[in-house]
Amino acid sequence: MSSTDAVRRRRRERHAAAVVRAISGQPSADLRARRLRVNGEFVSTASPHLAVDLAEAPPAVARGVSDGLGLMLRHSDRVLHRQLAPDTPLERVIFDLAEQIRCEALAPPELAGVRHNLAAGFDEWVSRMQHDRVTDTGVGILIFTVAHMIRARLIRPIMDPFVDDLIETTRGNLAPLIGEALAALRAVIDDQQSFAFHAREIAEAVALVVGDSAVAPETASALERAKVLLGGWEDDDPAIHDVGDALVGGGVGRGDTERSLHELGDYHVFTRDFDREVRGVDLVPLVRCVSLRESLDNHRRAQSVSAARLAQRLRRQLARPAVNGWTFAEEDGQLDGSRLSQLVTDPTNHRVFKRERTEPTADVCVTFLVDTSGSMKVQRYQEMAVMLDTLAQALDLAGASCEVLGFTTGGWNGSQSMKAWRGAGAPSGPGRLNDLQHIVYTDADTTWRRSRRSLAAMLSTYHYREGVDGEALIWAYERLRGRPEARKFLVVISDGSPMDAATANNNREGFLDDHLHAVAGAIDQRGDIELGAIGLDGEVASVFRRSVALDLSATLSLSTYEVLGDLFG
Repeated sequence: MSSTDAVRRRRRERHAAAVVRAISGQPSADLRARRLRVNGEFVSTASPHLAVDLAEAPPAVARGVSDGLGLMLRHSDRVLHRQLAPDTPLERVIFDLAEQIRCEALAPPELAGVRHNLAAGFDEWVSRMQHDRVTDTGVGILIFTVAHMIRARLIRPIMDPFVDDLIETTRGNLAPLIGEALAALRAVIDDQQSFAFHAREIAEAVALVVGDSAVAPETASALERAKVLLGGWEDDDPAIHDVGDALVGGGVGRGDTERSLHELGDYHVFTRDFDREVRGVDLVPLVRCVSLRESLDNHRRAQSVSAARLAQRLRRQLARPAVNGWTFAEEDGQLDGSRLSQLVTDPTNHRVFKRERTEPTADVCVTFLVDTSGSMKVQRYQEMAVMLDTLAQALDLAGASCEVLGFTTGGWNGSQSMKAWRGAGAPSGPGRLNDLQHIVYTDADTTWRRSRRSLAAMLSTYHYREGVDGEALIWAYERLRGRPEARKFLVVISDGSPMDAATANNNREGFLDDHLHAVAGAIDQRGDIELGAIGLDGEVASVFRRSVALDLSATLSLSTYEVLGDLFG
């Protein structure tokens, strides 16, 4: 994907996210890399008609997906939904589909535009199912039919005579099995729990039908077509991951791998209610941001390292050859149709060929995950901020993408999570017992120039508290994994082990350390990103396979900035 395509995709996702926030009333809702988040947490949905690439979809279809997601967040209790959802992949798709249609049916009649968008989104999915011949598969026609039956009951009758004919036989076979449950849906449309009871009945009945080998697709082409059923908005939900393979008898797929990252060992969390993700610029008042930026600029001038010169080095280290247009009038290569007439006018002229032109391109995203716990206050945090600000600018100049993230806690000694735990009777072994605060100093879609003030917030140490490293590493990894760049680097900057007093004092010894080791090992083993760490006066080599120690007490020089080459070269 070109940088232009990536920018266009992100712009449309941001627009869609604004619509989701407006309809749902949830200001933290966001869309990134076709995944929906609320309060930084992924929100899963297996509803197949939401599986749309917003960057490529017609505007009405993209609006339909945005409106549908907004209505889902507004009308569906996701905690209750997870509790009531069935376990098997096929049943989960049917169950999610029914709940999504319920939420869309609750769109107020006066919002005619929203209803039009929802219809456009659903109709696009109908066309895609037919075009990709998903309806030729046994499971495909079942889900296609059930979706229309539920929608006809809750929203509007089937208007397309071709679709009506297509599903007629399957609908007739399903009616005796799901007719009662289907008829009950309209009366309980405002009661999610009661609605879920009947939706599960429908899902279980359809799953029983799929058990009949006569309707099970058996070919590889059927498997590929069935993948159109997948939602794709939430890659990390274990119940729905690789549903297409499960529907047609495929293997386990990535589901178990993704689940393992969130369920490593005995690690668990008492509550996520008080966790938050913030921008660096929101941590300090605007006037303070301006003065911090001036201070950071002064520190940078003192180091005498040119970002432009560093960018040249980074470009040489990170760039890989990539096709970027053509060279013409060549004596060999591919025939250039626009020059064939020259053979008639001058048969001796053989320069009628063209070749692909390759240029070094830094198709790379680098994420720096910075430990902003209290102990980092004494580890030359000013020099660290200078180094990261310089690297962010240099990577920007080199054509690479860069994120600078931080992690700390919302307060000391457990903060609101501790109060909630005590209010619950202080059960033993509560798990993580503090409020997480994850900080985005700059994201990969924002240039260094537009992030200057936010990056300067690293010089403010008011938010440097405690650190829960393992969960921060998962957060940074998931952000980076969704990026379109060909190569991805994740660099952790820390002065040692995680430390959160409330968690450490109320769980077994090594609870946080073991989790960090497990997460780092699991990410490293996957190989989809390259993971490394920079240790600042602390031991990180025991946790990260790739690591370097950095002494920031001396004046920063160009050699200091060779860390990426030292880690990944």
